[in-house]
Amino acid sequence: MRTKVSSDIIRTKADQAEILGHFFYKDQEFILKRIVSTHGRSRSFLNGEPITTTRLSELGDTLINIYGQNEFHYLLDRENYISILDSLLYLDNERTTLSEKVQTLRRCESELSAKKGEIEGQEKEMALLDFQIDEIDQAALQENEEERVKENLKIIKEAEKIQASLNAIYEGLYEGEESVHGVIKRFTGLLKPFRDIDTLQGLMERIETISYDMEDISLQIRELEKGIVFDPGELQRLDERLQRIYELKSKYGKSYGEIKKYAASARERLAYLKTLTTDIDGLEKKRTSLAQEVQHLAQRLSEERKKGTKSVEKAIVNELGFLSMKGMQFHIEISNKGTIDENGMDDIDFLISTNPGEPLKPLRKIASGGELSRIMLAIKRVIGGDEGKTLIFDEVDAGIGGRVADLVGKRLQDLASKHQVICITHLPQIATYADRHFLVEKVFAKGSARTEIKQIDNSERVQEVARMMGGATITEKTIQRAEEMIRHATKGIH
Repeated sequence: MRTKVSSDIIRTKADQAEILGHFFYKDQEFILKRIVSTHGRSRSFLNGEPITTTRLSELGDTLINIYGQNEFHYLLDRENYISILDSLLYLDNERTTLSEKVQTLRRCESELSAKKGEIEGQEKEMALLDFQIDEIDQAALQENEEERVKENLKIIKEAEKIQASLNAIYEGLYEGEESVHGVIKRFTGLLKPFRDIDTLQGLMERIETISYDMEDISLQIRELEKGIVFDPGELQRLDERLQRIYELKSKYGKSYGEIKKYAASARERLAYLKTLTTDIDGLEKKRTSLAQEVQHLAQRLSEERKKGTKSVEKAIVNELGFLSMKGMQFHIEISNKGTIDENGMDDIDFLISTNPGEPLKPLRKIASGGELSRIMLAIKRVIGGDEGKTLIFDEVDAGIGGRVADLVGKRLQDLASKHQVICITHLPQIATYADRHFLVEKVFAKGSARTEIKQIDNSERVQEVARMMGGATITEKTIQRAEEMIRHATKGIH
């Protein structure tokens, strides 16, 4: 349900593989399904509705615990000891609280570091931004100013020529009898005697309009002549202004709008930089406060761990004694690792001594496979956990047999009073303690193999336990012994 699945698990010629789990947990029903296609893609469902693989994995962890060979080897990794100890002492919530606080502290430190990095060049950047904003403000640019300056420059540079042209036009339009105005005026005089003739009146009015227009044009020319003067000082001022506009465009933007936008952005950045100092002061105080909280939580968690180890050690030693490991010593060693992380300030090691008089040594270095299986079962027995959860034990019988296997079967039976326990085993001593016995076998038919699982009844169960005991040859004595083992297991005799 929770791991990446290869399409190799799909039977030849089949389109897909389907894994289905039906659970009742805390008065709720969960139907989990995962479909794997031949293309390697998978889809996950909860009660018929699609869900993500991550969500499926979370639900799987809530509903099922699997204890296989890899899980027993979980005890070989010292990094796992903290979570095991906290589960034994019911300190998971406290460790989660500490972990969240440590992560908050790290985020605060990261933000503080970033802001300090920014503030290192703050003075230079603020001085530059001040200069740029002042430069733009002092320039007092106006929209379309560049076009107006360019036009005025052209007028001043060509002032003499423009004046001469305007004067010539004025004289041709208005001065003298042969001017355009004089000629039109004479035309008007020629038509005056016939003003009362309707046919000519419209023509005369048009000629008079032209005469008035000539007068207006002449006045406009005179006004223009007054403003067009070659002024070397004004020429220099306009030229310098144009160069200033070009400088600002080269620095801050290709247009008036872009320069204004740059100025606004510079003001916003300058305001932000001025608040950095205040932000850093606040973050420094927040970091100090969080560090104190983390220290307090880590210290309290460490104290709770140390306070609870004796009772845990005793409980596990007692449980191991039941599992035929009498005389074994189990010790939880807690030391300060010098730093605090999500797990706290403690380094934790599990030490055992398998024989009286032997010094304690790290469990991960000296425990055998059979010992690991029983120690993991003992830890699970002590932890307990939520009632109603499904526990799957695979290869719990690794490295054990005889009376030890019988004791492991009894403990699995005890766990089944609070949990659904599924155990895959090859040992009859363990199988006899089951409330229900399922047989898994490979069946060959029509040139292919299929794996089948079926629940077997009492008589079939006796036969199967006898087979597990005696192999291919089953005698009457083997049958009797199988019946006796099942009867004793049912009554809890061991």
